[in-house]
Amino acid sequence: MTEDLEALRPAPVLETERLLIRPFTAEELDAVAAGDRAEHFAEGFPSPEDMDFARESLLAGGYFFTESVYARMAIVEKESGQIVGTSGFVGPPIDAELEVVGSLAPAYRNLGYAQEGLAALLGVAFTDDAVSGVRASVPVDNAPAEQVLLAAGFVHRRSPGLETDYFLPRPG
Repeated sequence: MTEDLEALRPAPVLETERLLIRPFTAEELDAVAAGDRAEHFAEGFPSPEDMDFARESLLAGGYFFTESVYARMAIVEKESGQIVGTSGFVGPPIDAELEVVGSLAPAYRNLGYAQEGLAALLGVAFTDDAVSGVRASVPVDNAPAEQVLLAAGFVHRRSPGLETDYFLPRPG
């Protein structure tokens, strides 16, 4: 029952020094799924990964995938007002773990945005007492993403497949 109520909690609007991480509007989700460039989308957004996420969300029919606490959200650069990427969770906890996911348009990488967004998401993740840790899967050739995770305290965890798995246990 608690899990059901948690899934119904609306997605938070997270604010960092330079970013606003918020749910997508229906219009934005449609544009991302179509691969269209809206006026407030940064150059290089959406990525193919973002388009896949948006299409899957639309096929699933909505609310949970765009507006719940476990949603993947838009990363808005406060200074420009442009959407520069996505960040959030893959879904509700599985085996007491949340999986974090995100992407940034190429011109917005190496600016510290990934670290800011990840820190905000971890704050949300650990408000749920049922979450024992957060995981992330990274393609083996994505050293920048691995560096962000390691800097946040994640540790490498063995996993089968083409991705490297990282895990951050609940702070003690």
